Amino acid sequence: MRGLVISFRKKITSRGFWLCVIMTVLLLFAAEVHTDISTQNRYSVIRALMDFSAEELAEEFEFCNIMVIHYSRNGWFMMFAPVISAFCFVPLMTEEREENAVRFQIFRTSKLKHYIAEFFAGVISAGTATAFGYMAFSAIVYPLFPSVSEMSEFAKNMLEGTTFNFPKLLLEMWCYGAFWSVPAMLLTSVLRNKYLIMCIPFFIKYGLTQTYQKISQNIYAGELPDAKMLRILSAVNPDGIIWINEFNRVSVIILFLISALILFTVYLMISMKRSDCGA
Repeated sequence: MRGLVISFRKKITSRGFWLCVIMTVLLLFAAEVHTDISTQNRYSVIRALMDFSAEELAEEFEFCNIMVIHYSRNGWFMMFAPVISAFCFVPLMTEEREENAVRFQIFRTSKLKHYIAEFFAGVISAGTATAFGYMAFSAIVYPLFPSVSEMSEFAKNMLEGTTFNFPKLLLEMWCYGAFWSVPAMLLTSVLRNKYLIMCIPFFIKYGLTQTYQKISQNIYAGELPDAKMLRILSAVNPDGIIWINEFNRVSVIILFLISALILFTVYLMISMKRSDCGA
């Protein structure tokens, strides 16, 4: 437990942790939150603030502050989550390995305790940085966009019945950042190049997302989509964990937990077989 606390403290005070927080904020500002039907122009959070007045923002329900906070998670952040979450621990861990510092840490505890502490400290710090970034973004955006009471009558009608549970959204962001840091953590057991460690999970997730979207298009192309296939598809969605609040599917949670457990087991098996003591 002490090793986990020390390792976690090192990661949240590193430059990589705060870089992850900043990058999360920037990617959330770049998310598209509105499409003008007449012109087909798409507006990101930052572009909406630059192009529209307060009165114009109040006309479109998508520009309500709770809607912006909710749906800004979709887009660029999802694509680059495996990269930015890995910044919390990959640079620090590769530097320690290059300096042979891992050897001394293992001698003070044990291989098993060290690698378990490193794994969980890295994953927890990645989720924490993602959650911090989302909190910072929400704190900035909330006063800049109109609230429900400030929206036009049409927008208020569109927002009627809309629920906003920020703690749940924050928890989903934490889980999303934590989960997509696991592949990078696994790669630290076999690679020493920090750029490869951070980029390989990105390409894996990109491939999974493209495959998921292609299968979805094929299913929805039919006149009557198969309900069973739709349930399976929603469970294997690479981004499903961030939409648990909307779909409330236990199968998504179970699948992601099993996937994380498998990756953790592989990481531990590879790390324990290392004979160089982290050198």
